Amino acid sequence: MATSANGYFERDVLVQAGPLIGATTLALTAAFLGIVGIASGNAGGLVGRLPLYVLAGSVGFVAALLAAEHSQLYGREALVTAAGVGIVGFVMIGLGTEGIVYGMTHPDAVVASHLSVYLLSAAMIASGLGYWTVRNWREVTAAVNTSGL
Repeated sequence: MATSANGYFERDVLVQAGPLIGATTLALTAAFLGIVGIASGNAGGLVGRLPLYVLAGSVGFVAALLAAEHSQLYGREALVTAAGVGIVGFVMIGLGTEGIVYGMTHPDAVVASHLSVYLLSAAMIASGLGYWTVRNWREVTAAVNTSGL
């Protein structure tokens, strides 16, 4: 539980979730910045880096497949999980790298316009929602199943 019996936020929750939410927020900020860079047409060299992103996604797929096969997931569940990890890995590594490249090559567009602050805010909200969704997965799936969302 996130709060103690007296209603105050427990320090253990911050110690455990803080670094995860921080790292996720930074990764999402870089990915959002990559989307801006690609959408603005300022992603020079993307085609040359694309094979490396595909390779990273395939490595993530195989690693997740091996990990899933040696856990409680078997068959189709393991394959679907590994495919999801591979796709998310490809997208996050690709967009994150493009965001870093865009930020380094166009710092004026990122810093002077306060774009980085807006993207960091959006990434923090997405990280918080993602954390909450994972922690409350049963309630989310029950709500979707009963109300047809």
